[in-house]
Amino acid sequence: MTACVLDVLIAGKLAGALSQDGADSLSFAYGRNYRGVPLSSSMPLSTRPYRDKVVLPYLWGLLPEDPAVRRHVAADAGISPNNPFALLGVIGLDCPGAVQFVPQGSDACRDERLVAVSDAEIARRLAKGRLDGAGWIADDEHWSLGGQQSKFALRRVDGRWYSCEGSAATTHILKSGVRGLAHQALNEYVCMRLAASLGVPAASVEYLEFEGEGGVEPAIVIERYDRLVEGDDVTRLHQEDLCQALGCLPDNKYTMYGGPNCAEALGLLTSTGPTAQANAAGFLQMLFLNYLLAATDAHAKNYSIMLAADGSHRLAPMYDVASIAPYVEGAKLKVKPPKLAMSIGGENRAGRVSANDLAKLVEQCGLGRFGITAEGCRDLLALYAEEIPGKLAREFDALEKTGSADAARELRGRMEEPIAQLCARSLKGLGG
Repeated sequence: MTACVLDVLIAGKLAGALSQDGADSLSFAYGRNYRGVPLSSSMPLSTRPYRDKVVLPYLWGLLPEDPAVRRHVAADAGISPNNPFALLGVIGLDCPGAVQFVPQGSDACRDERLVAVSDAEIARRLAKGRLDGAGWIADDEHWSLGGQQSKFALRRVDGRWYSCEGSAATTHILKSGVRGLAHQALNEYVCMRLAASLGVPAASVEYLEFEGEGGVEPAIVIERYDRLVEGDDVTRLHQEDLCQALGCLPDNKYTMYGGPNCAEALGLLTSTGPTAQANAAGFLQMLFLNYLLAATDAHAKNYSIMLAADGSHRLAPMYDVASIAPYVEGAKLKVKPPKLAMSIGGENRAGRVSANDLAKLVEQCGLGRFGITAEGCRDLLALYAEEIPGKLAREFDALEKTGSADAARELRGRMEEPIAQLCARSLKGLGG
């Protein structure tokens, strides 16, 4: 059977080839002379090809999870929405990380165009995403983003926005928020700002409002940490999420559905010597913050690693953090706290982790070899629980002095007190 082939580029260099045969079976093989960054931790450099079982979790992790988005892309291109090879042949020129997929023999990777877009056009796209999440990607755009939430990617140059056509690299991601959850984009912005204020490495964010024909459309704007901007040049930096790294399909991203747990995540993060201790410490920072904020969507796809040519990796900055607390009735939050995506020492309810649970976490994950103790974990969790209420209040104080004051006051009324209560309950459970 004749195979279709996509060249796979990493950081602009030909790394190998992705092939699909007539039976839709996939394989990926590195080029004989390639010695650069591996495509994935699940696919170390090798002379042997990788088959479906290994390749599919990585490929699906690059693509939108919403079937409606994939159907939209597929319909325009006349392909199947269930074929990741075909989808990446259409929207694989600007993916998460430094990878690009180019039809073999094509010069598509040399075709880059920036098209200026107005605030009104951005507002239109935000409104469309808010009302109908299927239309993420505009005509002539060839970028792909993973995840479930409606979003789109642009490049910003000297304060102006541009659509990236051909293989041009995007630099920012814009999200209008999750449909049905009031001020969710602002919620994420506040949580990300809070993370940075606590010293947790986090992607840089802004909360912007775009004026359009239908009114003002707010958005959280995330600066891509997998892009390095130097003057007019944009360099792609390679990364992957933990589901991709551990060979887990996006559909199984939650631990309760068979996705990676803390022990598996930390096992990967500590598998390379030079960065092991820093990776473990950074993961615990993010895990504890997600727990105290009741960020219930902190599954393995919302943790990522940056990959290096020597096969090592380091934990990527925090991203996609938002609290469920504003959307849960107060009494229910106390009686039946929300479940977190990953348990801590066997406990996955917000506000209920004890010192014993932290001791179990340290033991189960073998963290002692990195100088991480149960007492140290307790101290860090307690420190965050003590500092979050005050820092959260300061974030809202700052927002109430901006044009987003009304939205900030409304969200504050639903978010500040529940999180303060969760922090107080956590301190009590730790014996603080």
